[in-house]
Amino acid sequence: MAEVARHALVFGASGLIGWGIVDQLLSNYPTEGTFSKVTALVNRPFEIKDSFWPEQSSAIPELQLVSGINLTEATVESLTKQLSIYVHGLKDATHAFYFVYKSEEEPEGEMRVNRKMLECVAGALNLLCPKLEFLVFPSGTKAYGIHIPGGVFTPPYTESMSPLPEPFQSTLNYPALRSVLQNASNSKLWTWCDIRPDAVIGFVPNGSAFNLTAHWATYLSLYALVEGKGAKIPFPGTLKAYNSLYNEASAEIIAKCAIWATLHPEQTRDGQIFNIADQAKPESMKERWPALAGYFGLEGTAPAEDDEGQKMLKPSGYITKHQGALKEAGVKSSPVFKGEFLDSYGYYLDFDRQLSLEKVRKAGFREELNPNRSWFKAFDRFKRAGMIAG
Repeated sequence: MAEVARHALVFGASGLIGWGIVDQLLSNYPTEGTFSKVTALVNRPFEIKDSFWPEQSSAIPELQLVSGINLTEATVESLTKQLSIYVHGLKDATHAFYFVYKSEEEPEGEMRVNRKMLECVAGALNLLCPKLEFLVFPSGTKAYGIHIPGGVFTPPYTESMSPLPEPFQSTLNYPALRSVLQNASNSKLWTWCDIRPDAVIGFVPNGSAFNLTAHWATYLSLYALVEGKGAKIPFPGTLKAYNSLYNEASAEIIAKCAIWATLHPEQTRDGQIFNIADQAKPESMKERWPALAGYFGLEGTAPAEDDEGQKMLKPSGYITKHQGALKEAGVKSSPVFKGEFLDSYGYYLDFDRQLSLEKVRKAGFREELNPNRSWFKAFDRFKRAGMIAG
């Protein structure tokens, strides 16, 4: 029995980070009994038997999975009605994890739809959850200008850095989303914070947009299948990107930090921003790529920037060319909806962009993970799920 009856609501629970939030809550992070119930809210059809979350038992929080929560078409009124019908124990919900994002072709449309979704959720929670204590949502390193060629600021990036110069600042969604939460929590008992990772490592058992881990897992496992173990595989990018410093974050460390933040409002409240990564020490693809390739029995090398490199297919092109080999190996479909965009990872991110973790460490969150092991853990899961060649 939980000493305190905490009920966590996880919006976007089938996404890359949301899946990790539920996984950690059901793994009794930080300790057994911290949460008594977890409600996972998703849009697309999703079943517990296909989730790869820990199996239900009396030793872990009770899990409730609710699908069909389409926030893009919701209003506060319709969402309030839907949640009140399908989510049991909603009036006792204490913690909310909002990990929903919708990408659009036009920046204005993307900002509009994401603001509307968060307004609906915050409005519904205010009407339905009188015991709500904390909400956490993620922003990202676009706030530091990593999408701008060459970058803007000198790393390490800190949460107190100035806004981006215009016109770039006005194209960011984060200020608008933060404004939604500031207004929604005003004069309420609950508070909130903003967790900020860079590239995210993780597993999901269904298709996931912007999942670099799934994209490279498919590419590397297929390359080993087609070219054979021991084959050399150059990093898909430029030498400058290969050598640039960064620190990625696994869905596991993001989840642990997010859960920790909701349990320590005295340190994290009032919309504070916290950078998060697997470790404070920055590394580069010069260290990471050989390790990732080695997991699949390949020899990861520096980029081939000569004529040979120009002729090489990018990961999505290689995957498309050899789809037949995946089918013959019995690999389940694992769609990565932004594969062509992910191909650009090793080309446009060609500058140092490491995050400072000093603020979150001073606040009290000090856990670190080995990034290589985070990648390997995700690869292991994709393999067990039959989603990559093994």
